[in-house]
Amino acid sequence: MSRPRVLRLFLPATVGRLAYGILPLALFFTVAQATGSLGTAGLTAAALNLTVVLCGPGRARLIDRFGRRVLPAFASLYAVSTTLLVWAAQAHAPTPLLLLAAALVGACPPPLGPTMRTVWADLMPEGPLRLRALSLDAVVEEVLFTAGPLITGVAIAIADPRVALALALALMITGSAVFGFGPPTSRTPATADAADAATEAGVGLLRSPGFLPMLFTLAGLFAAMGLVDVAVPVTAAHAGTPATAGWLLAGMSAGSAVGGLLFGRRTWATPFARLLPKVALLLAALVAGLILLSPLWMLAAGLIVTGLLLSPSLIMAYALADELAPAGARTRASVWVNTAGNAGITTGTALAGALADHVPAQLLYAVAALVLLGTAALPGRRLARAIPVRPTVATS
Repeated sequence: MSRPRVLRLFLPATVGRLAYGILPLALFFTVAQATGSLGTAGLTAAALNLTVVLCGPGRARLIDRFGRRVLPAFASLYAVSTTLLVWAAQAHAPTPLLLLAAALVGACPPPLGPTMRTVWADLMPEGPLRLRALSLDAVVEEVLFTAGPLITGVAIAIADPRVALALALALMITGSAVFGFGPPTSRTPATADAADAATEAGVGLLRSPGFLPMLFTLAGLFAAMGLVDVAVPVTAAHAGTPATAGWLLAGMSAGSAVGGLLFGRRTWATPFARLLPKVALLLAALVAGLILLSPLWMLAAGLIVTGLLLSPSLIMAYALADELAPAGARTRASVWVNTAGNAGITTGTALAGALADHVPAQLLYAVAALVLLGTAALPGRRLARAIPVRPTVATS
């Protein structure tokens, strides 16, 4: 963090990214309060998330083409479209109009996380320093997505969800503006020829050897975690203490943050293309072991240990994306990693939701373990074979 310009870029990016920890619950309860319907709020959240995923590569392409200076424009569009959605909800607009407004919101969030990871690649030489930077980035993101819902909960308890929503939009606009117009990195604005090369690089990104297997491996890991995210509250409810589910999941998040910090501080002789599938196998064993942990305090300990491997998995995926992506498509590569993780956890959560009322929680853990085994055996094996052996190291 002593390198010039790092703090002047990382701190505003972090401020802006905190908004993404606050917004989901704040917007959900704002729409629910205005419409009087939790179902409508859920539908708007689904429409928003759909366009977040579908439009992500397009937003990243603009960042790769024009640089960070377009982030404030994205943030402004996001604030305007969110205000439009809230106004429509308060005006009791028809549900299709609300869904259209929500889809517009999801089309324009500034990709602060992927852009910051591109900045890390610009500022840090490939090797130990860059890996440590990516580790710090993943840990901070984990903390932000833990703190965000807590901030929203406090705002709802003492005031109104719209207070949390306004705070989040202010953080996003401020962080995007300071980060977007912050000190330059080694990258320069693209010329027409460079833009054409970047477009070709983006088109070929998904065809890069190992890139798709890496995305499917990460998606499988997070699909399993989506199943666990539902299995834990089911376990707590069956134990007669549903409120403990929050603490149990917070323990897994804390383990993930610690794992990310530890991961970036040691040397790894095994290339990440081979290490990531091995992590999937180890996670399969740990998740299967959760079936046997019947007292909740033992389950808490098991979840903390399981969490130790989550941030490292994400860090390896980001590092592999940075290694595989051409210089003109780094932001898109990072966005694809985010998309794979989000798609995985959404799929796992949906599957668990369909099963939760019909099967015991232990079966959800078992399905998650099977997903992890399949991930290691199929896309994980392809990933290990697709990328030439080149050790990636960190510093001790």
